[in-house]
Amino acid sequence: MGRSKPRVLFFTGTDTDVGKTYVAALAVAELRYSGLCVGVYKPVASGCLLEGTDLISDDAVQLWEASGRLAPLTAVCPQRFQAPLAPPSAAKVAGKKIDEPLLLSGIDAVAAGVDMVVVEGAGGLMSPLSDDWLNGDLAKRLDASLIVVAANRLGVIHQVLATIAAAAVMELPVLGVVLNQTNACSDASVADNATLISRFTDVPVLGEIAFQATSSGIDWPGHICRM
Repeated sequence: MGRSKPRVLFFTGTDTDVGKTYVAALAVAELRYSGLCVGVYKPVASGCLLEGTDLISDDAVQLWEASGRLAPLTAVCPQRFQAPLAPPSAAKVAGKKIDEPLLLSGIDAVAAGVDMVVVEGAGGLMSPLSDDWLNGDLAKRLDASLIVVAANRLGVIHQVLATIAAAAVMELPVLGVVLNQTNACSDASVADNATLISRFTDVPVLGEIAFQATSSGIDWPGHICRM
């Protein structure tokens, strides 16, 4: 019998520089350790490094390594641009346009034969991926569940609740929130952020990840199976 369609987890951030790739890569490694075969997908990346004639996305490389190099790196991130701008703007600088059908169909190359695909968006849920699509639009088309990654610092409560509200408008299921400490020096809000977020939403805070932690401490399979 053929394998059923893999579940898709879409990691989105509340902002830039919240450690979305870092958290997604930890999740991939831990899901693999639990016995799942996990594909990874970075639909489009900007701010890529030019190495010879190739554009390399550091984010895609981190996900690829965490997956055990399950698919070719070019399949993990099929659309790559050098300018450190939003993808449609970066594509315009390169004299190109984001290929929207490829954003959607590109996942097929990493989804074959796996139990789950972890997708990392570009920026936040309402950040543009193309001229007409936001990250949330792609997540909807992929029938994905969201993991919201947020930097655990002052201001995170608003950012998390606003992202959850946006997901509700787009009718996207949110599996949970991960609070990630992005630097060594935390502010005083860290002590209460998770509790206050939980007071104002039914979406669970799955965990709080310490700065440069090598393990998330999150029971990913358990949370996923209960959804």
